[in-house]
Amino acid sequence: MRKIFIRAVALLALTGCSSDELVNNQGAGGTESQTPIAFSVNKRNITRADITSLEANKHYNFGIWAFKTSDNDKVMVMGNYLVGYSDGAGKGYDKSASTTWNSTSGTDTDHMSPWFYEKLGTAEYLNEDATKGYTKSQTDFMSANENQYLRYWDLAYNNTVFYAYAPYHSQGVTFDTTTNTINVAPSANTAAYDDPTLHEFIYAATSVKNADMKDVKLHFKHLGAQVKLNFCEDIPGYKVKIIDVTDAGSGIQATPATLAAGAYTKAKYYTSCGAAINMSSVTAPTATISHTDAATTEDNLVFQIPEDTVPAKVTTGEQQYVWSPTIYYAVPQPTGSSTGFTFHVSYQLIAEDNGEVIKVHDARVFVPADVVDWKPNTRYVYAFKFTTNSTGTTDPNVNIDVTDPTVPTKSNVYPIIFDGATIEDYSTDEKNI
Repeated sequence: MRKIFIRAVALLALTGCSSDELVNNQGAGGTESQTPIAFSVNKRNITRADITSLEANKHYNFGIWAFKTSDNDKVMVMGNYLVGYSDGAGKGYDKSASTTWNSTSGTDTDHMSPWFYEKLGTAEYLNEDATKGYTKSQTDFMSANENQYLRYWDLAYNNTVFYAYAPYHSQGVTFDTTTNTINVAPSANTAAYDDPTLHEFIYAATSVKNADMKDVKLHFKHLGAQVKLNFCEDIPGYKVKIIDVTDAGSGIQATPATLAAGAYTKAKYYTSCGAAINMSSVTAPTATISHTDAATTEDNLVFQIPEDTVPAKVTTGEQQYVWSPTIYYAVPQPTGSSTGFTFHVSYQLIAEDNGEVIKVHDARVFVPADVVDWKPNTRYVYAFKFTTNSTGTTDPNVNIDVTDPTVPTKSNVYPIIFDGATIEDYSTDEKNI
């Protein structure tokens, strides 16, 4: 059997735009001087080429502070308004009280949209029918305001400035009108798998000319990072099939740890953080991260095995990978953090000539702290390649401890080789004749 090795390489997804884009269209009909402000949203992912709608990423709301301005005059128009989405068939919010709702966004000036804020205040939003959308008992999705009225463009003012964030929070997100800063408590910015509805905090700001009464475009940035895994293999004569580390569903485990003087020690990483997002420059908001009173854990990260469990072969052309379906929305870690992760991966070797199957249990590799120093608005892709050497074992009776961060110093998977072949001398059988 060949020696098998699993190697990890971290790639930052820097190919393209570093911000998201939301395009917000104004709402319903009316005279030109009384055009309501409403919203229609599309989301641009971290990479410029990958564009999906906000609702397709499970964001069904965002929050808005808006101020109309003229010379030195500044008047609040919206104070942490909840802007909600409805597909008209029970996803999102009950749209029956809105006069601006439409199943799709129209032109820049028709003022109809599947996004709306009218009648979404706590005193007005009384939906108890889950088939129409969120119910009033789902408090995580409810407004901080008793009432939310339809707002109109005021042509007596020059501009309206919008400060936006998602997902919406009735508590834990506040706006400082003196410094134009959105303050985010750790409770409103927590890490998660696969659930941007309550996580994946994003923010934006823009100034709009009131007289135009056209689309408001918001360029959103991520406050946190995104973490993904992919795999390929380069083992001549074998296919590699990734399997659960222990029991079914145990996935691919990552144990937080530090490495110093050759010793691995379990460690903590942050699962929440606060932030002060200064939006004085609407074209370039800046976020200052704080870990005061933020939550930490020593729990493993757990990634599902790829749906296509056989990694692609290394080729001379563009490398192809299989991806874990798990996406981890991480909060930024402190600068200079010493916490890395030991990944635990188990897999099968499948011989391409005769189909022989050999299981390799709990191969480990350590990804150091400087490779997991998750920063805002950055996608981290950890690319694992299976090749010839492994810290796993083929012993089926091995005691697998996915909380142990220690990586063996030598390979535990050995090839079958032939060495020192000799020929024994003939025995002598003397015969007297």
